[in-house]
Amino acid sequence: MKKWQIVNLAAFVILIFTTVSLIYVLGKMNFSAPYGKPWHLLPSVHEDSLSIVYKSEYQILGKIPLRATLFDSSRTNVFILIDAWGVPIQESLLEEDLKAIKHLPHQIALHRRLANYTRHAEHAELRNNFTNSVFLFGGDSTQFNRQEYIPSLGFQNAAFCDSCKNEQMIETIDSLLKTSPSPQFIAWTALASATGDHDKIQSVLQQIAELAHKHPEVLFVVQGTHRPILCTPETRNSYKSHWVPVAILNLY
Repeated sequence: MKKWQIVNLAAFVILIFTTVSLIYVLGKMNFSAPYGKPWHLLPSVHEDSLSIVYKSEYQILGKIPLRATLFDSSRTNVFILIDAWGVPIQESLLEEDLKAIKHLPHQIALHRRLANYTRHAEHAELRNNFTNSVFLFGGDSTQFNRQEYIPSLGFQNAAFCDSCKNEQMIETIDSLLKTSPSPQFIAWTALASATGDHDKIQSVLQQIAELAHKHPEVLFVVQGTHRPILCTPETRNSYKSHWVPVAILNLY
């Protein structure tokens, strides 16, 4: 065998050995926990711990859906989910978000959310068996297959307005509240900011506050769906993993 053939054979053997060794090492590493999930669904380094400030300033609620404890059968109830509104690590950011509703009778809480996707929040918080309930969404009904599962949550009526702005959805709720009799349960998933833009979140909270001020007889329960996930890892990790804010308006 010629010298160049020996060199090529040796290089080939080394390549095979290196490849097999690398496959073995990678196979021994556990990529299923936690790396089996997409990066935006992984828990952050802060996990679920709440600061002393949060624990002292806000009511802390567990994983039980709020409809199970807050629904008032003597009143019209409006439950609003604000998509990607989470609890930031920096407490002052949440304080800024909540400024819009502070002039109303209110109670603020932090609610434990078990999963970081909107469909879970809708199933957990909006399931109902009321005789007159309406679901509103200012987007495509095929998103997350809502046209199929929203009726299964107990809604007799569902209105989807593709690409409608939040102002239009607020006007729709206002009209429903002015009807006689108004629906017993109105639910709306509001699209504010998928990336945690506080200006957009504060804008929709201001609009909700103005609506609640017009209808003091109506109970409003406003809460986030989950922390922002369609964003950079840095932004995602600046929020608590499984906590969302709750604003209960016109509480008496």
